[in-house]
Amino acid sequence: MNTFNNKLVRLCEIGFAESTKQKALIDKESTGTILGPEVKELLQSNASNSTTLIQEEVYKTISEGAEPFKCMREVLPIIRTDSYSVRVVKGETGSYADDLAEGAKIPIDTQTYTKQDITIKKIGTRPLITNELIEDGLWDIVALELKKAGARVENKLNRDCIAELLLAATGDITDVDPAGDHLAVTDLAKARADVEGQNYIPDTLILHPSAEGYLLQDSNLVYASWAGTANTLHTGKLPKLMGMKPYTLSVTTGNTTDYWDSTDSAAHYSGIVMDSSAAAYLAMRRDLTVEQYDDPIHDIVGIATTMRYGVEVIQNKSKVLILTK
Repeated sequence: MNTFNNKLVRLCEIGFAESTKQKALIDKESTGTILGPEVKELLQSNASNSTTLIQEEVYKTISEGAEPFKCMREVLPIIRTDSYSVRVVKGETGSYADDLAEGAKIPIDTQTYTKQDITIKKIGTRPLITNELIEDGLWDIVALELKKAGARVENKLNRDCIAELLLAATGDITDVDPAGDHLAVTDLAKARADVEGQNYIPDTLILHPSAEGYLLQDSNLVYASWAGTANTLHTGKLPKLMGMKPYTLSVTTGNTTDYWDSTDSAAHYSGIVMDSSAAAYLAMRRDLTVEQYDDPIHDIVGIATTMRYGVEVIQNKSKVLILTK
């Protein structure tokens, strides 16, 4: 079996072993091994240090599980807050300064301001770690379950963000409906122009894997003779398209109104072109946290992974949704 976190596995073996066996396990560690000389020295001075070290490695392992799934936290502006709600004040777009005569009084801007409240909520999950796993010393499985917990929390964050962006709201720009059988580079040009027409700068493209697959079939993008490079053909990764950074997101929205690439509704989408600085904000009250974990030796079965955040659309006209065929 592959070891998903060798350091965590080794520390658990030591931390959960009987006192007579702990010393033997620590003595087996030498310079250049998984734990390294500094950790070995800590354990030799006091085997109970393994408790703190396990605590640190559990958090690192959960964070490692979340890392490959990070998407929307890299797309949306993050507002740090210490409250249960955040109020965003927003003004009009596309306003202009006035012509002034020499010595004339400069008028005060009288644009209309509105507000948007972002309510903080809590999400969480508990890794499936049983007493039997600990009794049998199956630390590789424990590490895997911890990574899965991190992935679940990050996927929930992604789901909430994409669902919010897909919510129908008054003032949205008309969605782009690809003219062909599926998404093509020409459709991105149309969506980009629509966003720019509303005085926003389209810098981000979010795609469902199916839409990404359609773009990879587009000869304008893949053929080196047309695209100017064969990197996309070699790597399977989309380059920056028309000034927009692409992201691929495979989560489902989990609601009954707007779907992220679903054929169960008339409102299903596979792409978003948007101005990432204006479309929506992510308010972060507390990032990924391990709870109920004061004593790793006894509480590892009951640990929980949580996060507190909120997300809201700020400027509807700064995004265009791409329909799925």
